[in-house]
Amino acid sequence: MDLLNQTLNGFSEHISDLPISINPDILETNLLNISLLLGGVIYLGNNVLTASLEERQQKILGAIQESDERLQEAVARLTESEKQLAQAQIVIESIKEDAKKDRTTG
Repeated sequence: MDLLNQTLNGFSEHISDLPISINPDILETNLLNISLLLGGVIYLGNNVLTASLEERQQKILGAIQESDERLQEAVARLTESEKQLAQAQIVIESIKEDAKKDRTTG
């Protein structure tokens, strides 16, 4: 642990002796090259990103429309099933009444 502390202290002393300054030479710092590269990446990446997002949006809208259609079909089937259940209950009640009449007359 002492070795680590000594190393860090020596390093911090060495850094504190260095003068800190900003290099204003654009060509030496490659600021122009970095700016051009960043601008190109943003310009070219923007088109790719826009196309990708539009494709994703179309897929999502298609999935929503498909889900809506399935919902409409399910509601229609439910309504039809409820009608059939009501008709079946009417038939059941009719059969029960006929059975009661047969018992009383038989």
